[in-house]
Amino acid sequence: MKAALVLANKSGGAYEDVFGIRIPPLAAAYLASVAKQASYDVKFFDASIHRWGPKRLVEEITGYDPDVAGFILNASWLHKPSVEAAKLVKKTTDALVVAGGHHATFTYPLLLRDGFDVVVLHEGEETFSELLKVYREGGSLSSVKGIVFRDEHGRIVRNHLRELIWDLDKLPFPMFEVFDKKHYTMGLLDPSGSVVTVETSRGCPYNCEYCSVTKMWGGTWRFKSVERVLRELKRVCELGYKWVFIVDDNFIVPIKKMFNEGIKMLKEIVRRGLNKLRFIIQLRADLVARNSEIASLLYEAGVRIAFLGIESGDPNTLRNMRKNLYPDLSAKAVKILTDTGIIVHAGFILGAPYETEEAMNTTLNYAYKLIDYGLDSAQFSIYTPLPGTDAFARALRENSLLTLNWDLYDTLHPVLKTHISPIKLFIKQRLAHYSFFLRKGLKALSKGTLLPKPNKEKDIYLNNGVKYILKKIPQYLLGLLKLPINALKLKIELSKHINPQDLKALKDAMKLWNEIHIKSLKSWYKYLTTHTPSKQ
Repeated sequence: MKAALVLANKSGGAYEDVFGIRIPPLAAAYLASVAKQASYDVKFFDASIHRWGPKRLVEEITGYDPDVAGFILNASWLHKPSVEAAKLVKKTTDALVVAGGHHATFTYPLLLRDGFDVVVLHEGEETFSELLKVYREGGSLSSVKGIVFRDEHGRIVRNHLRELIWDLDKLPFPMFEVFDKKHYTMGLLDPSGSVVTVETSRGCPYNCEYCSVTKMWGGTWRFKSVERVLRELKRVCELGYKWVFIVDDNFIVPIKKMFNEGIKMLKEIVRRGLNKLRFIIQLRADLVARNSEIASLLYEAGVRIAFLGIESGDPNTLRNMRKNLYPDLSAKAVKILTDTGIIVHAGFILGAPYETEEAMNTTLNYAYKLIDYGLDSAQFSIYTPLPGTDAFARALRENSLLTLNWDLYDTLHPVLKTHISPIKLFIKQRLAHYSFFLRKGLKALSKGTLLPKPNKEKDIYLNNGVKYILKKIPQYLLGLLKLPINALKLKIELSKHINPQDLKALKDAMKLWNEIHIKSLKSWYKYLTTHTPSKQ
């Protein structure tokens, strides 16, 4: 039997569109391994590689003739192209059409209504494995934990949730071979440098109100052993990858045991020569600011890019976000990492419902100020209440959503009522990007460092980036000229009415969000109280 794994969007998203970076989804590597273990042949179809629209994508899938087609919906903007492709697959094949991922978990009623046979909820590896085996043997879907489906009468059936995988070492070894390496590269920084994804943990010990990670993983935080992570790194090294994106939302956190495990991992990477790999990681700024000695170890282990979710320069906004972060610590972290030779990319969020325009301007000025601390690049996102988050639940309660067009849930478009008009927010966010990089470029020109002599590895990557951006200036200018037109298109789109049935379905699905969270927390507590610290 055959299983097709599908990423349906013909664009790789904002990072590809702006920076030329295309990163493969780790879920595909795990699910490919699961399918292989279940005696399925497996192939991954990534529409973004060839810019396939739904029709061409389905032609490719149909040519493979799968028994099961599994769509990866780990982002809301994948909803529409996935639904379009799934409907065509249903028309042209007899395949069981399955959806899974963050977005699928929290919007399952809409996906089942729009053509999917099954939605895998929550953590997918064990559920997908059982689903494949039951389907191959002609068994009943009602026996598979962790799925929802429509029965023969068209009613939605939600089976019992599956327990989380507490020992992540029991996960199947990711089948990295499912990716065509030449299509996943680091774009503007290293055009020939291939990149792959690896995880060292799941979940997050923090509770930011706009983030779906906490709800998806139930407020827990679980880890792979150092040895397991090193095995995966050794494999991607053997496959010829140069860059590794560590997908953990927090690569290291200030919890004593786990902080020590993180340090141990970095030292082992160096000891075993795996630091020839180049790593992209996500860090909390306060961790770096309070543990400055970690920066040199990160660099020695091969870390060359660090993403800091700084989010805001306004203390009140940060408190409302439940970010538990302070602007002065973020500035200190940028300086520490920059001085160590690590490229620092920061994320900022504009347009939270509790944020005033004055607070937004504070964030913008703070981001520009961080250029003096060495900040290399920045992204300015629009506050987006993603399904599953506390932010989305609040928006449903307060009737403050402007649209349920999932194409706009890409953190680049306003979808929520805020203190300023959505069009003004849209323009403000777009201009923030232009302003940041223009200011940074002018400052570098004034110092004669726009294209510094590549004495350091960091300079080589940054020079590549500058050359890439210079080549794309006409495209950026065209985008600036088209901004009024795009704003008008957005205004028209936001004037459309939301389908009340969609709102009702999502409110019903909210019950599952809370159930996942509570069940996982109880299970985590039970796990922690029945295992010795050495096995946690």
